Amino acid sequence: MIFDIIFNIIFLAIGLIFLIKGSDMFVDSGSSIARILKINEILFGLTFVSISTSLPELLISINASLAGAHGITIGNIVGSNIFNMCAILGIICIIKPVKFLRETVKKDIYMGLVAAIILLIVLLDVFGTNLTENVISRTDGIIMLIFFIIFMYYSLYNITEDIHANKLKKQAALLNKSKEEIEEEKIKAKKIRRKDILIITKRSFLMILGLALIFIGADFTVDSAKYLATALHFSEEFIAILVIAIGTSLPEISTSIAAIKKGKSGIAIGNLIGSNIFNILLILSISSIIQPIILLQSDLLIDIGLFIAIMLIIALCTSMKFELNRKEGFLLLSIYIGYLVYVISRM
Repeated sequence: MIFDIIFNIIFLAIGLIFLIKGSDMFVDSGSSIARILKINEILFGLTFVSISTSLPELLISINASLAGAHGITIGNIVGSNIFNMCAILGIICIIKPVKFLRETVKKDIYMGLVAAIILLIVLLDVFGTNLTENVISRTDGIIMLIFFIIFMYYSLYNITEDIHANKLKKQAALLNKSKEEIEEEKIKAKKIRRKDILIITKRSFLMILGLALIFIGADFTVDSAKYLATALHFSEEFIAILVIAIGTSLPEISTSIAAIKKGKSGIAIGNLIGSNIFNILLILSISSIIQPIILLQSDLLIDIGLFIAIMLIIALCTSMKFELNRKEGFLLLSIYIGYLVYVISRM
């Protein structure tokens, strides 16, 4: 029994390491290919990077749904979102107050709040009925997926205007160059292209390897978490919130730290908020479409209510002054510490 517990703790750690390393390889290789192919940075960040940093949560949630471990599916998403918005965002604001663009508040933060409310609504089946379980059905999943598609369409629509403006600038610059200069650039481009093919081939292999590590890591993590929850008499939600959620949030941490070092705190915040929206509207929708997610009446409703309150606090603060200062950073971090105490107390 003790040997099995130790063995599964090791496998859980290995699973989380595979998830983190695989996610890093996948994002880094994809980013390198995007730079070579000159894909728009903002467009690439919104689509590929946001989805890639959410891959660990996606594969764990799908594996957990298929294994019938619904507590892990929801606990991982809710725990990860609370960790992102309280612990990571709180620390970022303590290090340096963060200023928000009006567009970020209007689109991303409000949409994050809406996504949290949608999650609570689809999990309120027992209220006013004789049901004893809350279910995120396939219909609920399809509705959430539609909201996600609307969000992505709106985001991409706004970006296309900037892309079009940049193309016009480049075309104008080309018109001002002589034929000789244009020919020289073409010769240089051909030389660079040969090197790029080798780099793209190598990076594509690393992307596939990274994806394989994420798949294996997700499988190890879910299987080990299920066993430990049973053997140690913990709930699946407890393991998911306290261990898996923090582990799967590590890609967001590394991305945020890298962005802050480069003085791009806006990218760090955008990544965190975008990840929350992806987690609820994309990951939970796909998981519930594959297999409906069933929870007992009281499971995680307090946690989801807390997440809504956190998003509401952030929305109110940023709507008034488009900034989160150190005091608000300490408040967010204090909320997370208090939440951890609550989670441990109910185990």
